[in-house]
Parts: sequence; C-alpha cells; structure tokens
Amino acid sequence: MSTDFHLECDSSNHQQRHAMPIEPPRYQKTPASGRLFVLGFLMLAIWMERSVQLSAQTVEDSRVKAAYLYNFAKFVEWPAGAFRSADDPTVICVVGDERISDVLESAMNGKKAAGKLVEARKPHSSSEMKSCHVLFIGFSDKQRIAQLLNQLQGASVLTVGQSDQFLSLGGMINLALKDSRIDLEIDPDASSAVGLKISSRLLVVGRIVRAAPVGGQP
Repeated sequence: MSTDFHLECDSSNHQQRHAMPIEPPRYQKTPASGRLFVLGFLMLAIWMERSVQLSAQTVEDSRVKAAYLYNFAKFVEWPAGAFRSADDPTVICVVGDERISDVLESAMNGKKAAGKLVEARKPHSSSEMKSCHVLFIGFSDKQRIAQLLNQLQGASVLTVGQSDQFLSLGGMINLALKDSRIDLEIDPDASSAVGLKISSRLLVVGRIVRAAPVGGQP
C-alpha cells in the first residue's frame, strides 16, 4: 500500500498537519490507502519533544528533520560491510546545519533503530563522513553539495539533503520544503547503487524521483 504525505509546520500553534499534495509532473503519484501508517511514522517525532523547547519556527523545523533522520535509520538496510561488528551503532551525521546536529546530539542518548544503538556525530573530513550510515547535508550551495557527494561515491552512506538540486546531484533523499510543508523525495536508484535497501514502507510515504546523473541523459 502507498500514500502521499506532507508535513506542515504552523508557527502560530506549532502543530503538525497532514496536507493534500500538489502533484508536480516528474513525480510518481501514490494513492492514499496507507495514511494510517504515515500517521504512525510521524508520531515517532514526539520523542524529540522532551529535549527541545519550541520557541521558534526554525527550532520546530530542525526537530522535525531530526526525527526524519532517526526514522530513516529504521527503514533502511545497510550491507553487512557497513558495520565492523554486530554491536556497532548506527551513526547519523550532520554537516551544514548546527541546529539539527544539536537536536540529534541531545536526543540520541539510549535510542535504538532496528535493534542497534543510534549515535549522532559531526564529521570533519571525508573519511569521517564515510563512517556515517546516514549523512544529512544541510548546505544549499550546489558546488559544495556536489563536492561532498563526490567524496562519498561508492560508500554505503544514506545521503539526505534539503535542496531542490540535491537528487539531481546524486543524493538519495531530499527533505524539500514547499509552502511550509516537507515533501519527502527519494531516488531509490541512487541508494541501491551502493548496496542500501530502502524499505517499501518508507518509499510509500515519499515521492519517487529517478534523477538522471549530472551530465547524463534521463
């Protein structure tokens, strides 16, 4: 089963609302029969509330995006070689957005995803980024995004961004902010190319975007 989903942040009352999507031409439309799963998926964001006070819209956005990153760790399967041992944690990293990084660091203590402890980190080099399992790239500059993604080529790292160009540059999941809503856009080809398996339960809450490689043909 599948569905479309948008998360809408209201700065006046800090409520999250489910909104009907507007379907752009390049996306694959999915029916709304999985709405209950979507609501359950989103309710997992509540665990963040005890560690963050909603004092501004930017804080709310950061909390919601951090919750997405945590949930991605639950719905993605990494190849065995991505972990040195069964006890290794799932590492979620953030570059280019200190607010999201701070939210994750304050809320990850004791959290688990798919039976593994979750650890938040701030990588400072390409080698440290390759040790991440989920990497959120908060930059909006096209050249900087492309440089980071090029450094990760072949690495089993789920790359997540928030730029309209993120998927076309080779990213895997984009948290697109459109009219105060977050549209979840996913390129499953990019993730499968490095051995990552995105659960169908995650795919149905997003829009599938099969982006042509930069400089290539669609």
